[in-house]
Amino acid sequence: MKRRTAGMTAQPGERIIAWLKQAAGEEISSERLCADLGISRAAVWKHIQGLRGQGYRIEAAPRRGYRLCASPDTPLATEVMPLLTTRMIGRHYVFLESVDSTNRQAALQAESGAPEGTVVVADGQTVGRGRMGRAWVSPAGLNAYLSILLMPRVEPARVSTLPLVAGLAVALAIERIAPGLRPLVKWPNDILINGRKACGILCELEAETDRIRRVVCGIGVNLNQTEFSPVLAPLATSLAREAGARVSRAAFVAALLSIFEPLYETWLREGFGSLRQAFLDRHALAAHTVTVEQVGGTVTGRVAGLEAEGALIIEQGDGRRVSILSGDVHITRQA
Repeated sequence: MKRRTAGMTAQPGERIIAWLKQAAGEEISSERLCADLGISRAAVWKHIQGLRGQGYRIEAAPRRGYRLCASPDTPLATEVMPLLTTRMIGRHYVFLESVDSTNRQAALQAESGAPEGTVVVADGQTVGRGRMGRAWVSPAGLNAYLSILLMPRVEPARVSTLPLVAGLAVALAIERIAPGLRPLVKWPNDILINGRKACGILCELEAETDRIRRVVCGIGVNLNQTEFSPVLAPLATSLAREAGARVSRAAFVAALLSIFEPLYETWLREGFGSLRQAFLDRHALAAHTVTVEQVGGTVTGRVAGLEAEGALIIEQGDGRRVSILSGDVHITRQA
């Protein structure tokens, strides 16, 4: 498992890429790179080789220097961090080429003392996970798989609304990156485009009775995958499939993190109530008849709204209304 970590201080490879991009196709001499980085020519060459190994196409011209010819479609720190507008989220950035689960790796980061806002991103996952113990198919080189380490100083009960905040952030990021699409949030943790699932969210909490130790918010978004297994094909979609064009994975991850941070800060200060209307504007279940599977049984009825605390309001056939805090929702009849 190859690991690349970036923090607040740019690493030599990041600085080299930033300069090469600023040069806009022109060469930058080895002498300038050595002087700016304070390292030897051999060290510069070593960093250039490392960047080539990450997928950057960099040409070396004798007596003229280095020129960037192409960048990889990979959410590397060198591609994502220059696009971030965040204060905290993503400022400690860990990229993994292949990993079991970004949620598990984010938890390990926390145990090693990583700060709040640490983001773990993978090119592919071998054991991607969704809610209810389901697998999340995570082929390499196509989509966005990331986990955000959070340490909110709120009562543990409020964490049940954090997947709604993350879902809203994903919907807004899709609207920014692919303006022609209309993503809808299917309570509590899915994003639908034209009725098919494009994203899943898994928030995992570790807490004591009255104190949260950490929350790992895992997000998987189908960006450029256009072929799915026969089982998933009727249910799943991607941004590329719906928009008819590939999506930059780095640009999407940067947009998502930059949108998530202010939503998270609002949620910390004011709770979910301040974000409720923005969520309802993109609510996939509005007025639909649904069946909600819970541990104690099922509830069927028409979706009548969403409480300020994030509970789904179900109006049953006899007119009684019940509030659902968690469960697996299936649409049985559309409005």
